[in-house]
Amino acid sequence: MTNAHYQCFVAATQHPAPGHWPGGQLPAGSEQLPVTYVSWADAQAFCTWAGVRLPSEVEWEKAARADDARWWPWGNTLPDGTRCHFNGQAQGVAPASQSVLPVGQFPLGASPYGLLDMAGNVWEWTQSLYRSYPYAATDGREAGAVPGGRVVRGGSYNHDLRQIRCAARTGMATGVRDVYIGFRVAAGAATPALAFDWVTIPAGSFWLGSQPKPRQWGGVSAVLPSELPQQQVEVAEFCLAQTPVTNADYALFVQATGHPVPSHWFTGTLPANLARHPVTHVDWHDAQAFCRWAGGRLPSEAEWEKAARGPATADGQARRYPWGNARPDATRLNYARAEQDTTPVDHYPRGASPYGVLDMAGNVWEWVNSVYAPYPYLADDGRETHEGGAQRVLRGGSFASPTADFVRCAMRSLSYPTRRREHIGFRMAR
Repeated sequence: MTNAHYQCFVAATQHPAPGHWPGGQLPAGSEQLPVTYVSWADAQAFCTWAGVRLPSEVEWEKAARADDARWWPWGNTLPDGTRCHFNGQAQGVAPASQSVLPVGQFPLGASPYGLLDMAGNVWEWTQSLYRSYPYAATDGREAGAVPGGRVVRGGSYNHDLRQIRCAARTGMATGVRDVYIGFRVAAGAATPALAFDWVTIPAGSFWLGSQPKPRQWGGVSAVLPSELPQQQVEVAEFCLAQTPVTNADYALFVQATGHPVPSHWFTGTLPANLARHPVTHVDWHDAQAFCRWAGGRLPSEAEWEKAARGPATADGQARRYPWGNARPDATRLNYARAEQDTTPVDHYPRGASPYGVLDMAGNVWEWVNSVYAPYPYLADDGRETHEGGAQRVLRGGSFASPTADFVRCAMRSLSYPTRRREHIGFRMAR
């Protein structure tokens, strides 16, 4: 991966820039250099953002040497300055530079499959734990959440012909960052089959927001100014997960990617009694990373509200809660601290929306993609960007919401995307 690739990641997520970028800014002219000063965790964070993964060391070596056990990616001819960027002084071949070079400069060094820079320039992180051979993919060495050093491959401009061989392998602590350590990514067969129950939300219009003269309860309006004006919004067909992402779903993500566990997993592993509860203590960036890994996305707030309240009616009426206008009770949702904590995501079938989506009122607030901005809602006005640190919308209320006002379909909350709490989760769309 180049500095240009990594710059996009940093801009989108506010992940810390590599330490050699002055003031956190990419130096001009270095766009096509391989990104360096990245730890294994940094590489994993990039991969989850980009929807890809690190290769295993077996995948890396197969890509470098194919099926004939060659010494170097191009064959068995000794390395020289036309094939790779390495420290060849012992062979009378000095390196072209004492630092990294732009990627792709050595086409004569291509592997049998056409891959470049697999010998020299930068060491490359792989997914694999550093363990002795024989290699067995099922022995835990490819697990993401297991502590231990990880394998780097390929050697760098600082290494000799022995260290840039296809078979050469080195173990490195995952927190190491250095001027000659980078990574490349892989795709395909990376994501486990997650058992999401997808609900198709048909194309069409619905009423977004609230009317300016709402019903009064106790002399106080339930409607907030942020819900005005009410408008008809057209939404294209999409699919929404029937329930929020659970702790069990998130555990698969953590295991596959090494992403940090939620802070309420006190032993670092999934609490068995919370497997079917919505995952919490996740910020907007965590939710985005999960969605990219799982092949989905966060819904917009318009999509979320349509799934919660159903299609528009001819008389301009829109239901107040997912099940209709009947006041909330303990058979439909978890709110007002009746349960003091989250409940399983499928615990309230009587609270289903018109499309059969569950848990859209109470239990946990749900991150959506949308930047918090005033109505009228316009999907193309920049509020659906993935970039920047602006406050994002939360929907649905939670078990901690004190009154029924907070669990209405039109209710909008907001928070900075780094917030994590015991009553905030998310669900996926696609």
